[in-house]
Amino acid sequence: MFDYLLTFTMIQFSAYIFLTAQVLVFIKADPLKGEQIFQADPQDFPFVVSFRQKMLEGLLDSEHFCTGSLITQIHVITAAHCFEERIESEIEAIIVGEYWIRPYVDHGIDYWLIYDSWARENGKAIEMPLNDIAIAKLSSPANREHITPVSLTNLNNKQLYGTKAMIIGWKAINEDSLTMVLLQGKVTILCPSKYERLLKLVANRIIKLNKIYLATFTAPYILASCGDSGGPLLDNNHFLLGVTRSTCPISRWGNFSEEFINQYKINLHSSVHYYSDFIENVTSLSKEQ
Repeated sequence: MFDYLLTFTMIQFSAYIFLTAQVLVFIKADPLKGEQIFQADPQDFPFVVSFRQKMLEGLLDSEHFCTGSLITQIHVITAAHCFEERIESEIEAIIVGEYWIRPYVDHGIDYWLIYDSWARENGKAIEMPLNDIAIAKLSSPANREHITPVSLTNLNNKQLYGTKAMIIGWKAINEDSLTMVLLQGKVTILCPSKYERLLKLVANRIIKLNKIYLATFTAPYILASCGDSGGPLLDNNHFLLGVTRSTCPISRWGNFSEEFINQYKINLHSSVHYYSDFIENVTSLSKEQ
């Protein structure tokens, strides 16, 4: 039977370093990249959230740094690494809504809770390293008529192998900034034997992933970038399957560059099913507080 648990042999420790690099290195937001990406209709995704860093006082704009998904009228699920070295009062959440991302539907952030903190507070054993998932609570409910939360899958990882899915991300204005135009790309959720074969082509070594991840791929490539961190992995019925974390393996430090794109890389997503207890507990305890 395939062993999902990460064991720290010399080879697998190298894999661990590859996965850790995405969390430790904070890089600017880049758009979804690939050859099978097309513009999405924002009305189809009224739960997508842009987390933005507020600019200096007096400036009207803010800077997108991560993506999320509204799972209740007041909770947004995203990647934990998005909040490293950030302050709640300096972040706003802008919900895409019905027509691109303007006019703004913006909300402050009361707080966020990462999985590891929740597990420790509730006496839960932390089985896996790098639990890159968090839930942010908005300062006010997203209760406009056209905004609706996403529904979560009740299928486990094994049931999702081979499933056609989609990644949602953003389009670039130029090398340094993003538009508010949503993009989507169609991918397939891979079983372990397939993603291991692809990872070996890139890294020239065996890399095993544990059960907290879903891995996606398509040919020609579609690769999530840092601005897509925390964004949704959806099935064709728009059920949330996973939360985008990074590409794997990481090939270099610094900004995502066309020079380093490898068509055999995969996208990693934290499995919604694995974290279902965390999601249910946090949203049920703090709704409308």
